[in-house]
Amino acid sequence: MNVSAFRLALLLPLLSPMLHSAVPPDRLPRPDQPGTAWSVRVVDRPLVFTAAITAPAAAGAEAEARAALAELDAVVRAAGGDPAGILRLNALVGADADVPAVAAAVARRFAAAPVAFTLVRTPLAAAGRRVAFEAVAPGGGEPTAVVYSSDRAAVLPAGGKVFVSGQAEKGADVAEAVRLTMAGLHRTLAHLGLRAADVVQIKAFLAPFADHAAAVREVAASFGGGPVPPLVLVEWVSSLPAEIELIAAARDLPTPPGDKVAWLSLPWLSVSPRYCRVAHVGAGVPLIFLGGIDGEGGGEARGQMKLVFERIGSALYEAGSSYRNLVKATYYLGDARARGELGEIRGVYFDPTRAPSASALEVRSLGQPGRGARIDLIAFPARP
Repeated sequence: MNVSAFRLALLLPLLSPMLHSAVPPDRLPRPDQPGTAWSVRVVDRPLVFTAAITAPAAAGAEAEARAALAELDAVVRAAGGDPAGILRLNALVGADADVPAVAAAVARRFAAAPVAFTLVRTPLAAAGRRVAFEAVAPGGGEPTAVVYSSDRAAVLPAGGKVFVSGQAEKGADVAEAVRLTMAGLHRTLAHLGLRAADVVQIKAFLAPFADHAAAVREVAASFGGGPVPPLVLVEWVSSLPAEIELIAAARDLPTPPGDKVAWLSLPWLSVSPRYCRVAHVGAGVPLIFLGGIDGEGGGEARGQMKLVFERIGSALYEAGSSYRNLVKATYYLGDARARGELGEIRGVYFDPTRAPSASALEVRSLGQPGRGARIDLIAFPARP
């Protein structure tokens, strides 16, 4: 190594935070939905993940949404993140009638920096609230482990990360199902060589949603008194009381060969060609967040699902990715017919050796008339 290269090697740890901030996210705006993007691409850097954030009830849905977005900004800032650079935003909306007002607040707030946006119709855990937001934003500093700023936000360090598919264990009620499912997820972490302290966000899909307080208690108890990651709760329509997914840091795991991404199974769970149990993204791999894409205008369930996957393919292409480069998918399905069509169409589009980690949930509504399915995704570039 010559002297110049040696000096650069010494300076890189000091320069890396500046290098992160010097590469702004690449946003592909959606002209049909102001403030939102088809995709947002970000380099491997620290990321802030939040819980579902609310604000005090207001006189109208748009005013409450604006207040909740301001509170979200404060949560991101308190975690050392950049609220002006929010990458992905999910809105949890309690009533169909409030969807246009929430969309208007999002359009206004993110006009200058469109976000990958997904709207989810669900009851809210915070009584009397109309809307909550959860987000992913650029983080600051150079943490070497997950940092919990509170139970409302955590920072995922740059480097390896895993996306664990939704797992569901049967139980007599929500509390038992969540307890057993969290035990299964902790078993997954141990199998991967990770710890509870590596988890940066948990999402739980619940039925009945009215039992959400029991779910929160069981999730917290599974961490044995240690920090509890940000938690997002969503209603689903299912005979199972709960399904739970998580995201965790994997800085200490060996980087997968080839694309630096691995699609993994778990020895004690079934293997599917439609999804993997764990997607492991290695250090240095950028992420591409795709906003929720639906099948508006596609007619019945089959036509809508075909249109959704066509639109996803176009969005992936424009973002420099492909169907072989997916690491996470969340499927929001308006009815059982949409679930059946999803099962078939994934066999056409997905490489069974590289299918993303996933959660699929039937919902009571997608918040807008004529929508039978909405899908959001996380991908990585097909080329550097």
